[in-house]
Amino acid sequence: MAYDFYDPSWYKFTNSHAALYDPPGQVSGSYGMGAWTQAGVRAKKLALGMPFYGYTWRLVNANNHGLLAPTNGPASPENGAMGYRQITNFITQNKAITVYNSTIVTNYYYAGTTWIGFDDTQSNAAKVSYAKQKGLLGYFAWHVGVDNNWALSQQAKQSWGA
Repeated sequence: MAYDFYDPSWYKFTNSHAALYDPPGQVSGSYGMGAWTQAGVRAKKLALGMPFYGYTWRLVNANNHGLLAPTNGPASPENGAMGYRQITNFITQNKAITVYNSTIVTNYYYAGTTWIGFDDTQSNAAKVSYAKQKGLLGYFAWHVGVDNNWALSQQAKQSWGA
């Protein structure tokens, strides 16, 4: 399970809840996989978990909208959780600006004081490719019921080569 690292009900700043990499710290999928393999678990026994949902934060200042921007809690019910279908609809309806961060492999978008961290097809493909390159057993997603017309599921399948 390489997600739920950050949640707007726990932290008062934006961040990726499912970063593949975290260069300055230890909160990432790659760090977790490395810890398991260093402990002696074979890569072929591990699967990388990916979320098909994101978290919404309410920005304190709409002009400060990057990673680690100050917030005052979730921007939606359910502790800020929002499925990928809801996220893509919100982006379209609000003409939200989407940002891909290749350093940690995540996406976020913002519109006014709403900020949502999530994975799209680009970050999804990078994570599945990582799992394949590391010789992992595979990947899994939680949960496919919130995918948008199977976009993330199809991308994962294509990236794995199945």
